[in-house]
Amino acid sequence: MFDVGFWEILLILVLALVIIGPERLPSAARKAGVFVGKARRYVEGVRSEVEQELDVNEFKRLLHNQEVQINELQQKIKTSVDNVGAELKKDIPTSDFLTDTSSHTFHDDVPADKPQNVEIAAVSEDDKKASSENDEK
Repeated sequence: MFDVGFWEILLILVLALVIIGPERLPSAARKAGVFVGKARRYVEGVRSEVEQELDVNEFKRLLHNQEVQINELQQKIKTSVDNVGAELKKDIPTSDFLTDTSSHTFHDDVPADKPQNVEIAAVSEDDKKASSENDEK
């Protein structure tokens, strides 16, 4: 930060020797060293906090970028699924199993022109005629 060269330090030491005196100069230098050490530790602490904050902001930026990429991938997947669904709908005939057409079961063995319920009803009418003829005799 500060560019203090050899001549500036020498000038400060000569002025301190003249102003403070040779008896008190060692204790003053010790106190100045303690204050300079505290100042350096404080500046280093602030610097490390700023770097940590920048790292946190970097992580937040990375997370945001990842979220954007995930959203783009989700959109691409949705578009692809929609396209495949549209292609499948074009290829599937109208009598699809998903439509309202009835499916084939084991009851389909009855001829189409005579439903099963009608046959049972017809048999029961024949039985009535036969029984009524038997009753007349």
